Amino acid sequence: MTNLREMHSTVICLQEGKILLVRKDAPEWSLPGGKIDPGEGHVDAAKRELKEETSLPFTGARFLGHYIFDDEEHYLYQMSIEPTMLPSAGHEIVECRWFSDHELTAVIVKQTNIKLLKREGLINHR
Repeated sequence: MTNLREMHSTVICLQEGKILLVRKDAPEWSLPGGKIDPGEGHVDAAKRELKEETSLPFTGARFLGHYIFDDEEHYLYQMSIEPTMLPSAGHEIVECRWFSDHELTAVIVKQTNIKLLKREGLINHR
């Protein structure tokens, strides 16, 4: 039996009470991360995706869990980002931005990412 779900490594980056989201050339925002390449481990995918999308190093991250949704699986990590470290959009990302819980209500966020943030107690809305 083949796995029909997309396998993702996802990183919640926190800085001074705000969550880092990234955006491709579309209105929807998401947590940094992406698909795990064939033969790649979820830790390596998290490191690669975070570096490609934000230029931030994958340091001090802790594994939060493995979450399964209808069509996606997420290996979820969380890390704190020092205020002196600034993300920079790269690869297919056009914008990186820090959001407070309240500010997230004003933008479109990938629904599975909302579920992940709620499961970790980082947002209360929606």
